[in-house]
Amino acid sequence: LIAAPQGVAAKLQGILAPAGIVPAAVYCKGEEALAAPEAAHALVLTCWRLEDMTGPELAKRLQASGVMMIVPGDYDPQELEGADVLTLHNPISQDALIQAVRAMCYCGAKLQALEKKAQKLERQLAERKVIERAKGKLMDALHLSEKDAHYHIQKKSMDTGRRIVDIAQEILDSEEIVA
Repeated sequence: LIAAPQGVAAKLQGILAPAGIVPAAVYCKGEEALAAPEAAHALVLTCWRLEDMTGPELAKRLQASGVMMIVPGDYDPQELEGADVLTLHNPISQDALIQAVRAMCYCGAKLQALEKKAQKLERQLAERKVIERAKGKLMDALHLSEKDAHYHIQKKSMDTGRRIVDIAQEILDSEEIVA
């Protein structure tokens, strides 16, 4: 995603195109980039000044996975305080820009994969906790061993064709346990 004044955006597209890097969208105003649905999951390449706001303001307001900003040589780094931004000093070579974009895309893809894996592990842990609590409830109510409590939940799951975690949640939600 490119967020830059029209002339700068065209120049950036011209630099990136021969490398096979095509932006999903190009916005000339910061507000347009902020309103874009793809901005939250995109690498955003921007510059120091846009038509309606500064690059640092855009970077702080964006919830993007990565923001890369081309900054003037005399910029004040304190203006970017609180923004998670990779800065590239102007003038920048074509090769350096292409390599930086490729590196950010690679890191962004790795980060998304790790976030997806973390979400899956969190879900599995939450489901395991439900199952363990249901087993504990069965063990207390029916005086079963842990193995027998697990078998009870597993058998009901197989008999009804429902997930084990759903059966476990049903047990936890029920007022009384029937053997």
